[in-house]
Amino acid sequence: MAKTDNTPLTLTYEQAFSELESIVEAMENQQQPLDETMKLFERGQVLSQYCTSLLDNAELRIKELNTSKSSLDKED
Repeated sequence: MAKTDNTPLTLTYEQAFSELESIVEAMENQQQPLDETMKLFERGQVLSQYCTSLLDNAELRIKELNTSKSSLDKED
C-alpha cells in the first residue's frame, strides 16, 4: 500500500484510487487477521470518500465552465 496515514489530502486522485484498488485486492485475495482487515476497510472508506469528493469538485468545475461558456455564447 502506498500510504497508511488517515488523511489522503496530499494524494492525487490517481494515487488515492490506486491505493484503494490495492486495498480491495488485498481484502479479496488474502486472509488477514480481523484487526488488519478492519484497518484496511477504514482506510478504504477514507480513500473512497476522498476520491468521491475530488470527482464531485471536478464535476462542479466543469458545470461552472460550461455555464460561463454558455453565457459568453449568448452575448455574441
